[in-house]
Amino acid sequence: MIVLYLLLTIVGVYLTLYVLYDLCLLCANFIITDKSTSFVSPQTKFGIVIPAHNEELLLDRLLMSIRQQAYPANLIRTIVVADNCSDLTAEIGRKNGALVLERTNELLRGKGYAIKFALEQTTLSDYDALFIIDADSIIKNDLLLQLDREIRNGNRIIQCYNGVANPGQSWFTRLLDVSRTVGNDLLQPAKQKLGLSSNLMGNGMCFTSDVLRKYGWDAFTVGEDWEYYARLAHAGETVGFANKARVYHQESTSLKQATSQRMRWASGRFAVAGKYGLSLFFAGVMQGNIKKMDASLPLLFPNPSLGMNITILGLILSIPTAFIYHQFGFLVLFSVLTLMQISMLLIGVSYTREPMKNFLSLFAAPLFLVWKMGVDALSAVGLGRKKWVRTERKL
Repeated sequence: MIVLYLLLTIVGVYLTLYVLYDLCLLCANFIITDKSTSFVSPQTKFGIVIPAHNEELLLDRLLMSIRQQAYPANLIRTIVVADNCSDLTAEIGRKNGALVLERTNELLRGKGYAIKFALEQTTLSDYDALFIIDADSIIKNDLLLQLDREIRNGNRIIQCYNGVANPGQSWFTRLLDVSRTVGNDLLQPAKQKLGLSSNLMGNGMCFTSDVLRKYGWDAFTVGEDWEYYARLAHAGETVGFANKARVYHQESTSLKQATSQRMRWASGRFAVAGKYGLSLFFAGVMQGNIKKMDASLPLLFPNPSLGMNITILGLILSIPTAFIYHQFGFLVLFSVLTLMQISMLLIGVSYTREPMKNFLSLFAAPLFLVWKMGVDALSAVGLGRKKWVRTERKL
């Protein structure tokens, strides 16, 4: 029984810190107003880098959305990295006027290697900034205008709003839309307002050329975004968040489609968290650097589904302490933590484009959580896929 009490105490403290942190960000977002700035004419010259592995289905849609940017065409250069492709990705890129870089290396496969190849083949002095986006995404027509404003305001590393392009396609995409909305519209904007660092999300990342010249690209794991973010944070860099620079990613529509991708992402995140999370936190403590300490928290705290699963597990384990030993403290604590996390999801629902339909999708959340528990459990022991494999998509 002592072991159970100790376990519940440790988990309870961990989850309480996690939930209170998110609640503080939520309150900050509502209290602090945005700073508005405007510039008359755009100046930033962008290179748009698209790492693509067999993306013939959706690449044309992205390239069309780039051509529709309300931004001077002479300040945009699109670069498609056709990485180990066996389809028409390269041809589609050329047809749309992009510079196509073809890469074939069966041993060194992955998005990180594709990005590094693009940097090696690109003269960085030709651009003010490089914007990296997944081939299965689309962008709003003012995205580059918003990034131009961010850069001219002094941001050197920017993570864009990373939403779901097909939220109404299934109950699964609706749940993901709610989760992404909580991050994009509530938590990440609060960090920007507080002057804290966002984290890189792999899609919709923008770096000024001086950052890439200084640090290059040396993140090659399946969690290359988390890895690069951790190294930048260790170096004292801050990632800004651009809520108005919007990227929408084509999501999987079912658990079957999403499993291999989520295992890859989760295994990468767990590996990076184990390697960099605590070291980044203690570096911040030793340096008295609150921003660096805060930058470690996305690595140390769970993602929303994992946080809810751990809370539910704590709630289940606390039942014997209440009904056998008549000690209700843990049961109350985990019940409150569960309700607080559900409340944040409900707030997120109200920010989505179809709140009623997305609210109804929450009734499928138990199935999603069971699936995600299995994905996280397998990924935590390193069973996530190691290769960059294209996830099946539907238009």
